[in-house]
Amino acid sequence: MAEERVIDAGRETPGLEEGETRPQVVSPMSRWEWAFLAALLLVALMMRLWDLGSRAIHHDESLIAWFSYRFSQGQGYVHDPMMHGPFQFHGNALVFFLFGDSDFTARLQYTLFGTALVALPFLLRPWLGRWGTIMVSLLLAFSPTMLYFSRFARNDIIMAVWTLGLVTVLWRYLEEGKHRYLFLGAALLALMFSTKETSYIVALGLGSFLFVLATLDLGPWLLGRRRLAEFSRAGSFLILMITLTLPLWAPLTSLVDQIPPLKEAGLVLANSDWTKGRVGMPMGVGIPVAAGVVTAFLVASVYVGLRWSWRRWLLAAAIYYAIWLLLYTTVFTNLLGIGSGMWQSMGYWIAQQGVARGGQPWYYYFVIGWTYEFLPFLFAVIGGIYYVLKRDRFGQFLIYWALVNFLLFTWASEKMPWLLVMVALPLIVLGGRFLGHLIESVPWRQAWEKGAILALPLVSLFILLFLRLLLYEPERGEFVSVLSVTGLALVLIALLGGALYTSFRLGNQGGASLLGLSLALFLLVLTVRAGWRVTYINGDVPVEMLVYTQTSPDIPRLAREVASIAKTTGEGENLKITVDGADGFAWPWVWYFRRYKAVGYPDLNNAEPDRQAAVLLVNAGNDHKVRPKLEDDYTRGQRYRHRWWFPESYRGVTPGKFWAGLTDRRQWRTTLDYWLYRKIDTALGSVDAYAYFRKGLTAQGP
Repeated sequence: MAEERVIDAGRETPGLEEGETRPQVVSPMSRWEWAFLAALLLVALMMRLWDLGSRAIHHDESLIAWFSYRFSQGQGYVHDPMMHGPFQFHGNALVFFLFGDSDFTARLQYTLFGTALVALPFLLRPWLGRWGTIMVSLLLAFSPTMLYFSRFARNDIIMAVWTLGLVTVLWRYLEEGKHRYLFLGAALLALMFSTKETSYIVALGLGSFLFVLATLDLGPWLLGRRRLAEFSRAGSFLILMITLTLPLWAPLTSLVDQIPPLKEAGLVLANSDWTKGRVGMPMGVGIPVAAGVVTAFLVASVYVGLRWSWRRWLLAAAIYYAIWLLLYTTVFTNLLGIGSGMWQSMGYWIAQQGVARGGQPWYYYFVIGWTYEFLPFLFAVIGGIYYVLKRDRFGQFLIYWALVNFLLFTWASEKMPWLLVMVALPLIVLGGRFLGHLIESVPWRQAWEKGAILALPLVSLFILLFLRLLLYEPERGEFVSVLSVTGLALVLIALLGGALYTSFRLGNQGGASLLGLSLALFLLVLTVRAGWRVTYINGDVPVEMLVYTQTSPDIPRLAREVASIAKTTGEGENLKITVDGADGFAWPWVWYFRRYKAVGYPDLNNAEPDRQAAVLLVNAGNDHKVRPKLEDDYTRGQRYRHRWWFPESYRGVTPGKFWAGLTDRRQWRTTLDYWLYRKIDTALGSVDAYAYFRKGLTAQGP
């Protein structure tokens, strides 16, 4: 197509590249679409708010909630990359200030972001299409991963909002070329890098795609035949992303301190030993070296930005750094946050790469992804093939985004279930868009008139009976069992034949699309079911992979028991409590006991229990030496689970075991029993503790 140009400050900026497809011509949203969006948002919000505070507070949730609570009480906040960026702490502190602190409000910020995520696809409607937009929003609303982590006090769902927002702004700028999208992009980049370090992966994925689009700019520029001001829209957005975030990439240079000569010379740019100082920060001579590298990166970014377009870059940089500085310095009350945000954010995770916290096998996201996000995963694969063949530009972008995201998160040493949010996001957009194309390719009036609509229930019945056949265990040699299997097989053949016959009365394309949608409808029902189970039934019970390592429900029950004792004795907030701090057992008790004024967290590996305490909570590993000292004054210790976790039976899979499992019918049953019913043969792992109450305080334990 002819190249478009946008006039800016006396210069011409090339528009869309040659051959780039425009968005679909989509009519304005109709009343029924507005009504659907409003209803879906209401349903999504209610699903995320319902019974929000009942699940036990996770270890990580308690850390985030506690420091947010201190912030809301006027005790300040200091950025620590171990708990990621500062944005969620500012958000939580505001929520606590407005609505008070509770398990419910500790998760409220995340439910609001999770609901907003459902609405964002409507901003991409020109590229997703009418039905693609609806399907992407529907999948985001009912996705088990998105639903569960919209009710979880971690910032991954916030990152999903910033990421999809940045994708929207990027494509709007590529199409329209309006400067406001550059400024919105600057704000989103600042918010993203102030939320979590996975922003580096997001920026690398989107930036590499823009780099491919901008190759026609880069060659002539390197040869001195094109100025930065003449870059295309893709090149301009790439320049914006690079120049604004370049100083934050400076800690990558810390990898050089592992080179033998520099290592022997004692150069430390990212400390990995917490006993020697802050992890991820430079030490000794490394401090001026790191400062020099950051300064050089900053000067380079300013130089390139001004050469590109000084008016646009200065305004974008002002927006970016205003947001970034306000958050990392806690509104200029913690100026050291500039250093921790600029260097330690990445430096910490470079140092942690070797630690491999949450280390999982390379196929982890295949396992957990197909357990919960089977619908978008399947249709993203099919849709990816379709868009490659159609040479659809936005579809190709979604394929690239999904693949690069998946590979980068798989390569990263830390693999956690909450990171599935970012892995699944592009797959949901890709799969949902393809489902929208399937809906639009079915002649629905003909489907109704010719009875092809019957394929929808026929396919569902076929799959249900097929799964039943896989799980069926006939008695060897028993005539009735053989007859049952034979009859079931004949019914399956009849159902499949009926589905194929009725659907292909619409022709090849319409029939194939209808069959695909029939499968999607069945999988959507299973998706809703999986989301319901993990969110409302097993929310803190680690038979679910998404639950991972979780605080036991015994903890909130015990917290209520302690609160009852405090009330009945009249001690209230002055009730004396001792919690064994060994093995991280102080968390999540620090959050649950935040209002008590006489709580101690000694490590009973090295300290004696306070026998004046009304309540003693002792790590099971220390109980054998503590119990004899408490027998006279305390009730018999009652064992409770502190943390428990999924047994991770999927580890150790080799190609040989995988192929052997495909031919082992017992393995089929085991896999389907877990996939459908969350039945596991291995016991849940746990670390336990004992609760002791001073005699006379209560007749019952937790």
